[in-house]
Parts: sequence; C-alpha cells; structure tokens
Amino acid sequence: MNPDPHRPASPLLRWALALYPASYGTTALAEVADHAERHLAHAGRLGRLREVADVAGHGARARLGLASHRPLGRALATAAPLAAVLAGAYAVTHLWWAFMMVTDPDFDILADDGAQRVGPFLAAAATLVPAMLMAGAVLSGRWPAARALALAAVVAPPLVHVLARPELLSCGLNRSDLALIVLNALILPIAPPDRPQLRSAWPWLVAVPVLAADVAITLRGGITEWNSLSGFDIVAPVAVGAAVACTARTVGRTAAATAVLAVPLLFTATVVHGPLPSELPLLERVTVLYAVGCLTALAAVRIAARRSRPADLTLL
Repeated sequence: MNPDPHRPASPLLRWALALYPASYGTTALAEVADHAERHLAHAGRLGRLREVADVAGHGARARLGLASHRPLGRALATAAPLAAVLAGAYAVTHLWWAFMMVTDPDFDILADDGAQRVGPFLAAAATLVPAMLMAGAVLSGRWPAARALALAAVVAPPLVHVLARPELLSCGLNRSDLALIVLNALILPIAPPDRPQLRSAWPWLVAVPVLAADVAITLRGGITEWNSLSGFDIVAPVAVGAAVACTARTVGRTAAATAVLAVPLLFTATVVHGPLPSELPLLERVTVLYAVGCLTALAAVRIAARRSRPADLTLL
C-alpha cells in the first residue's frame, strides 16, 4: 500500500508527473496519477513503461503548450497524419532509387562484387523501411503502431549512419534526404494523441499523387535531389494543399497546419542543405500550387457546408 495517497509509489511515475506545469492543477494531476496507478497495478513490465511514457508525453505537451485544446496542439494533430504519409512517400521513392542504383551495372561508385552491393542496399532499407511502415499504419488507421513506428523512423537514420561503415552509405542518401524524412516523422509522436484519429481518405490524397509524381519524374529520367524528395510536380502540391484544407476545414486551422508542414522542408532547405538560390523559382511554383489546392478545397468545404444546412421553411 502507498502510505501517502497523494504520492505515487512508482519513482518513474513521480518523474513523469513532475513534467506537468503548476497551472495544470492539483486535482487534475491527482486524477492523472490515480488513473495511471490503476493501469500500472495490472500491467506487465512493458505495459508499465508504456503507461509512464504516455503520462510523461502528456505532461511535456501540457508544459510546452502542445495539448489538444491549444491551437498549436490542434495544428500538430491535423498535420501529423499528412506529414507521416509524406515521410513514407519520400522513403518509398528513395528505397526504389537505391534499388535501381545497386542493380545498375554502370553504377561505378559501388564495387562489382554482388555482396558489396547488398550491404549498402540493406543499410538504406534499415534507414527507410520504418518510415514506410509508419505511413502504412497511418493509412490503415493503426495509430498506436504508427506512433511507435514514427519513433523508429526518427531513430533509425542517425543510428544507421553512426553504426554503419562509410562504404555502406553510398546509395545516394545524404543529410537533406534524411532530415526531411526524420522531421516529417517526428511530427506524429509530438502531436497530441488524445485527439480522435479516424481513418480518412485525405492521407491517401497525399500519398497517391506524391508517389505518382515521383514515378513520373523517375520514368522520364529527371531525378534530382529536390524533385525526388518532394514530388515537385503539378499534381502533388495541389493534392497536399487540398488534403490539409479538407482536414482542417477552417482558414485559421489550415494556415496553422500548413505552417507545421512547412517546417521540415524549410529547415532542410535553409539549415541542412544551405540556401539554394537556384531552387527559389521551383519553391515559388510549389507554393503557388499548394495555395491553389488549399483555396480550392476550402471553397468546396464552404459550399458543401452551406448546401447541407436545412432550408428555412418558416411560414409567414
């Protein structure tokens, strides 16, 4: 028995509860502690660690203003599934690119020995597959698995690049590639998990056009770092903008979710890769197309909302 009913018995739970801000309130914090202790009493070792991690995550979000009732928390929750699908689409494109590179007999960076070609491809797969599985879990509505795979997608690229030998990192994956995937995947575990995450067609509206754009670019032989990373074609930016608008459904929330989704791309372009003046016209075109998708979808949402209102049949 715990002699102090207000002091949790588990040291890990006490540490997790200490992350909550003082403004959260003593009563609310006691309810969180009581709920967590009841779960800890009947859980195994892995279940206890997961419960403590959930409490710690919720406390950290409350302290940083990322809770589901705050504007930034809502923006993260709106952007998270779309960012996860973007990361998975980028990973699929790069894994296919890595496969084509290691199977190309004219690719002179890798050795001719087949065994030495397998190593770099396996290193690329270990880096990219978690992001692909995360996107698949999001598209199928398996949110607990998606959040766990998101953490794996964040950890896998730097871990592989630290542990693998330099000659195994020769499949064209550079820092900007990995940063864009990691930063998009990171949005999902940061976003508040207590907002309802329902299966939706809008993440598919992101996945299909981005992959289609990348396939089209690959088939016409125009692969470069920027268009392979971002699906910079006509359809993909419009589709992403439309998906954000249809998910957020208001101008303010659409703008906030857009800002969240823009962070990985802008950070990668300006900090990781360095300023790219030659790419500014391309970025401007994508921005315009993205805005077209947002505005078109918002207009459609408004029109549909007006038509769904019951007609005023009040008699004179």
